[in-house]
This record gives sequence, structure tokens and C-alpha cells, in this order.
Amino acid sequence: MKREIRETRKHPRYTKILNIDCKALRFPDDIMGEKSKIKEGGTFRATTINVSQTGVLINCDFILPERTTIEITVSDPAITKKPITLKTRIAWTKRNAYKIFGRYAAGLHIEEGNKGDIDMLVEHFN
Repeated sequence: MKREIRETRKHPRYTKILNIDCKALRFPDDIMGEKSKIKEGGTFRATTINVSQTGVLINCDFILPERTTIEITVSDPAITKKPITLKTRIAWTKRNAYKIFGRYAAGLHIEEGNKGDIDMLVEHFN
């Protein structure tokens, strides 16, 4: 008999496609001579396909080191009339097998953001 598979995540993930603007705020202090195409203060576009109360998955064409602080901004009028801005930290990165949304995926942990804005974003993905 098969065992029931249980969800181990604290918050469920919801999947849709959403374009976001990103800004690299700060790289980890122990990263020296990083050859990243994005520098501190640099901006780039990314796509998110799922979000939860505590995190966001983004896909982009740049690999950034774990622990990098990124500000993400959602400006989609289907979600909000004013832009939603969240301060996040990269928890993990990996190379995507398919380059549909971008060459790399990164799991972001939300460090700062308005609770109402996060709820609105999660509701859009629900």
C-alpha cells in the first residue's frame, strides 16, 4: 500500500506567470571579485511563477550568489494600482533545464514587505 504524500512546506505555493523588476541591493560580504554581470544597484527583469507568504521563486538570465539581497517590484495592474516592493534574500539558486523563463532559478526569502501587499500577491496566485 502506498503512503500518503504530505506537503512539508509551511505555506502552499501557487503557480502563475508574472513579470517583475529586480534590483541587486547587496552581495554577501565574503564574495570577492565576483564576475557577475549585475553589480550592486544594478537592475534586471525576472519572471516569477510561484509565491507564498514567505518566499518567491524567480527565473532570470543572471546567476547571483546565495545571500544576495534583492528588491523586487511588482507593477502589474491586474494585481495592484500601486507597485508592490519587497526586500528579499536569495536562499538558493540552480540552473534551469529549460530556458523558457530564464537560464537560472532562485528561491527568494521575503525579509521585508507590507503584509497586505504580500497577501494581495498571494491572492493573485491563488
